[in-house]
Amino acid sequence: MATNTSPALTLEALAERFDLAVSADAAQTAIVGVCALEPGKRDCIAFAENAGQIEAIRRSAAAAVICPPAVAEAVDIPALVAKQPRLAFARVAALFDRPPPRAGMHPRAVVADTARVDEQASIAANVVIGENSVIEAGAVIGANTVIGDEVHIGADSRIASNCSIGDRVHIGARVSIEANAVIGGRGFGLVHNGAGWEPIPQMGRVRIGDEVEIGAGSTIDRGALDDTVIEQGVKIDNQVHIAHNCRIGAHTVVAGCTGIAGSCTIGSNCMIGGGVGIGDHVTIADGVIVTAASQVPKNIDRSGVYSSTFRAMPAAGWRKRLALFRQLDKLERRLRRVERATPSSENNE
Repeated sequence: MATNTSPALTLEALAERFDLAVSADAAQTAIVGVCALEPGKRDCIAFAENAGQIEAIRRSAAAAVICPPAVAEAVDIPALVAKQPRLAFARVAALFDRPPPRAGMHPRAVVADTARVDEQASIAANVVIGENSVIEAGAVIGANTVIGDEVHIGADSRIASNCSIGDRVHIGARVSIEANAVIGGRGFGLVHNGAGWEPIPQMGRVRIGDEVEIGAGSTIDRGALDDTVIEQGVKIDNQVHIAHNCRIGAHTVVAGCTGIAGSCTIGSNCMIGGGVGIGDHVTIADGVIVTAASQVPKNIDRSGVYSSTFRAMPAAGWRKRLALFRQLDKLERRLRRVERATPSSENNE
């Protein structure tokens, strides 16, 4: 259950704010936070998405529920009526999220003389801000975060504790970066000299659009020559790695533990499942869904759902199938010999 110390909000006020309807005689119902549907919480609001949850609504202790029109008609609890209850709940819940810290500079922050930090930004203890960097109004920088030279952090962006933001990274407005993320680190560029590997200088930047979210422990490498680009509205889960020179299109989502090799281009409005591996120089079209743990070694040029994994099965069954896989080459050769020895249907006619 999430609450805050702000005055209670009425369903009528929420309906006006988010363009929703209110069930009969429920306009003045007041809430102070949000909660799960079951068991629910007094003075809080929950949500339900379909008629299969009607009995759960009736059991709930919640003061109100956000639900579709047909569900609202079937229950007596005060309701906010929404075509997309989950979306409406997310917007209501945001009103009760943790408030931003107070604006100001902690005395243990270290800020270069040439940096410009807006008075309405919040800079926590042990933050380091490099030369010629700009922190705009409403930005929040968590404790122990290091920001390099010539970095731009847009208005109302939040960077959590222990992050590393490399030189010349550009971060847009209302961006959220969770703890321990590394943005703008050196890309994995190497060239073999005949005896070993030598690094290729990585001289590009990272550019992050507005309203992007980057999860805890994720890493985004700077480009080698061109920039690594994360477009507006992209949502990146925890422990995702995006290599140098990648471009992630607007409003794409990438789930946890996915690895994206260098110079990939992923289109807009894609959904990349958890643990996906995408090979270098791969291009993925707009609107593609790649299911969890899939491997993507080649381009995907049309929207659709793509998978490449086996589901978990009893170990004995998997070992049997693995034995068959190891025989595939031999079986193919046998099949080809049979096909060559067998007269074709045309010859038989």
